[in-house]
Amino acid sequence: MKTIKNLSFLLATCFLLCLSACHEQEDYGEQIQDGKLVLNYQVDGGMEVPTYAVAAQAHECRINDVYTLFFRSSSHATDPNKYAGYSRSVVSAATSTGNVRVTLPAGEKADDQWQLLFLANFDANAFLDDEANIDDLLTNKVSAKTYEEACEYLMASYTQAAGMGAPLAMSAQATKAASTNAVHINFKRRVARIDVNNSAVSNFELETVQVWNARTRGYMFDKVGNYPDSDFCHYKDQVVNAVNEKVEAKLYAFPNSVDVTDIEDEVTTCLIIGGKYAGSSTTTYYRVNVCPAASQQLLNANGSYTINITKVNSAGEDTEEEAYKSPLKMEYEINEWDDSFLGIYVFDKDGNGLGVSQRKVIFSEEGNQSVELEVFTLKSATNPITENWVVGGLQGANASTYFSAERNSAADDEKCLIVTALIDNATLYDREATFDVTWGNISIPINLTQLNPNSLISKISLLPDELEFGKSGNTQEICVNLQGNFGGIDRGNITPVVLYQGSETDWLTLSLGTTPDSPALGLFYFNVTASEYTTGTNRLADIKFVVTQGELIATAQALVRQNNMVREVAIYLLEKSGTDYEYRGLASEYFSGVKGFDSEEDMSDHLHFAIMAPDQFKYQMKIKSSMDWEVSSTIGTSSNLRFSPSSGTGDANTESIVEITVTSQADSGWDGGFYIEYENGVQTEFIVHQQGAFKKLGEYTNDSNVSVESDHIYYYGVFKMNKKLWLDRNIGATVGQDGINGYFTNVPDSDIPSDPAAKGVYFTRAQADKACPPGFRLPKGVKNSGDGEWDWVEANLVWSGLNGNAAAGGVAYRYVQYVTYSDNPLKRWFLPVGGWNAFPSEQYGYLWSQGTGYLYYATRTSGNKGLNTFYDDRDVMLRCVQDN
Repeated sequence: MKTIKNLSFLLATCFLLCLSACHEQEDYGEQIQDGKLVLNYQVDGGMEVPTYAVAAQAHECRINDVYTLFFRSSSHATDPNKYAGYSRSVVSAATSTGNVRVTLPAGEKADDQWQLLFLANFDANAFLDDEANIDDLLTNKVSAKTYEEACEYLMASYTQAAGMGAPLAMSAQATKAASTNAVHINFKRRVARIDVNNSAVSNFELETVQVWNARTRGYMFDKVGNYPDSDFCHYKDQVVNAVNEKVEAKLYAFPNSVDVTDIEDEVTTCLIIGGKYAGSSTTTYYRVNVCPAASQQLLNANGSYTINITKVNSAGEDTEEEAYKSPLKMEYEINEWDDSFLGIYVFDKDGNGLGVSQRKVIFSEEGNQSVELEVFTLKSATNPITENWVVGGLQGANASTYFSAERNSAADDEKCLIVTALIDNATLYDREATFDVTWGNISIPINLTQLNPNSLISKISLLPDELEFGKSGNTQEICVNLQGNFGGIDRGNITPVVLYQGSETDWLTLSLGTTPDSPALGLFYFNVTASEYTTGTNRLADIKFVVTQGELIATAQALVRQNNMVREVAIYLLEKSGTDYEYRGLASEYFSGVKGFDSEEDMSDHLHFAIMAPDQFKYQMKIKSSMDWEVSSTIGTSSNLRFSPSSGTGDANTESIVEITVTSQADSGWDGGFYIEYENGVQTEFIVHQQGAFKKLGEYTNDSNVSVESDHIYYYGVFKMNKKLWLDRNIGATVGQDGINGYFTNVPDSDIPSDPAAKGVYFTRAQADKACPPGFRLPKGVKNSGDGEWDWVEANLVWSGLNGNAAAGGVAYRYVQYVTYSDNPLKRWFLPVGGWNAFPSEQYGYLWSQGTGYLYYATRTSGNKGLNTFYDDRDVMLRCVQDN
């Protein structure tokens, strides 16, 4: 086996790279073919060396949507730093890495140099600044700002007493070089995470925690101050129950800064802690500020703060409100992750803080290797520690024979200690030792490991790193996420091995994952299937993934549990038919057959509602669980979804049915979700969209001029034009127009890309009258009437001419007819050109009107256009508009 030298140095370097907010731009070898930007991302804290110093949970890495804001480069010849527009991408990812293709603003090129701002989960968190929606915010408020001004302006907002949760606001920024269409970014959360741990278990039982004095707004990008003027709110409705004397990854708040804090003030972000004191059966409440007592509060974005309760002096107050205005009655430490350097501070009750740059050091098998660790101290302004920090004695079998740990010097201002592996490890076992770095009453343990020559070096993250199965068994997917330089590795280099604990074996089966592998990103997927289990105690196993790269071997291991617990969920779709609903079967199976979805929107954990016909679909979620459960909307969608009932009592033999509906039409559409939380804290999440329209294609005329009928269901996106929603594609098309993408023309030399999937099909008049989805209809338009949707389009229709009309402020493409429906940022609808059924090569476009006639327009030799009330016997294409 190849010897790995200076492994500890390599790990420290990896630590630095993983936490860096800036990455050098790389050309990922993408060919600029479809004109889109290739966005490769990772979520900070989801890596093997996490920001939080504990592995970030899946919901903290979840991304639903990404807004990409395009600004011209600072060196642009005519418009430096100028805003060019934005694009919204649906991501729906819960892993820490991924990629997405981003559409550019109309007329812009992916291979130009760009300054880019990325806003993740902005749908649920945007501060709209009195605008009606995000489109208006980015159109009306951001359009006049430069890149730097936008960084200082954009904010997230949260004002609900329900408490902040996933999806969390995140952001990133990058400068993309010219001559590549790829960019690599690192998303960072714009909120702080607050955990609580109770170490005073001898006289206090931790029950609940709430966040109070939370700022209602936070900047999306770091700026001087980083704390906008905003109101404060109490998350009174978010009462988080402790599990095993801990609350982890449940509490979040926007950054806050208070120079002089007080235990009874109204501006310091604080916790209201509920619990039982000294064996009492009565719950009382305590206030704890998220900072050392009587010290400055500096709550940072992407930071993690753990309140460790060390002593409770008396019973608390009878109510949360009384505790909010009462003196401090418990003592605590704060373990703070400061995102500005590599260290984790531990604070005492007076505000003295101690941090060490690395808490775990791993050496290779060779001796005489040393690593320097940096020690950080912060002195309290009121009661500072005066002595020096010290290094404690080594603990472990023969620890002093194999390791040493000492200050670099005895100087009072010394900031480093040296740890050394003294001799070679030629045994078959890893060597272990620990020691403490102590300052006053604060101690931080440091772990040392020297690997043996046969150790398997782990450079893999598993998502998730634990799997739990219930009684009936099922299939779950696990992602092997390779870290570091794993170029050239494919699936054949990965060997999974199941290690069973106990007498029962062969109850797990591994197979190819449902999600396609992405070797370029180091992502490989495996399905893990557990058989049904009905007797005995819990089953336990470990799945070890062994990765080989030449002579190098790396491993990672996931724990698998199975018990008699029952936790089964199935979601069924019902579709309205007349005044009743018809059963359509499993929602996942129904939507997997729908044509026209964007990538990933047909996945099994996605639910859809029609944007203008909210009652077209409803769902029955059938839950069978041996534990109590509760259904909750994710942040930002609580007013959109309705659940009946929303909770249930555990009963493995009884099936509960939850009806899921939406409350209203959605004029601008939304993406959100909900989750089922079981009494053991496990959550199952689902993504919900109310963005477009659905309809069976039904009867149409095929290319052989024969009337046929299709049972395929089609999805249609929407866009707003002249104050109404329009379908973004023709009926029967599977691609929606976005800029110049998703456009169809039969003119061979128009210079604009043509996509056959955007054409749609032809309809007779009778077929057209019943072709639009619920909530939509054929546009109105009668020659010389001037009051219909087609009348407006016809009046605003522009022909680009024989050579394009860019010189007049138009477009460079020849032979197109288009409507500019938004000037800021510039948005255009290019009308499709497909002739009619008997003459599909005719270089005219025809689109049915309501009642009689159609809109027509020429493209090749003239800009002829108009509304006809004759030739109703032709079979032409159609587009639909909002029916109100």
